[in-house]
Amino acid sequence: METEGQAKRIVEEAQLRAEEILARASEEAQKIRQTSTAAAEQQKVQTLRETREKAEADARNSDVETDSLLENYKKLFEDRKDVAAKKAFELVLVG
Repeated sequence: METEGQAKRIVEEAQLRAEEILARASEEAQKIRQTSTAAAEQQKVQTLRETREKAEADARNSDVETDSLLENYKKLFEDRKDVAAKKAFELVLVG
């Protein structure tokens, strides 16, 4: 009888330890999930921030390039207008 009682206690203790281990493992798994989720969220925020900053920088660069092109076209137009006016003046004087 005593051996049977000891065996029963050993089984009960083993069962309690197993339940404690499972509970700790579940808690650890939950913490790992939370940590992973938080890290993924931070990475997403960082990626979005970097993408937005790059897009804004690209837009500013594009604006600068467009302004430069417009200025060059305006200068070219003015130069050609002056040449055309001189030729017209010469034709009127010569013509």
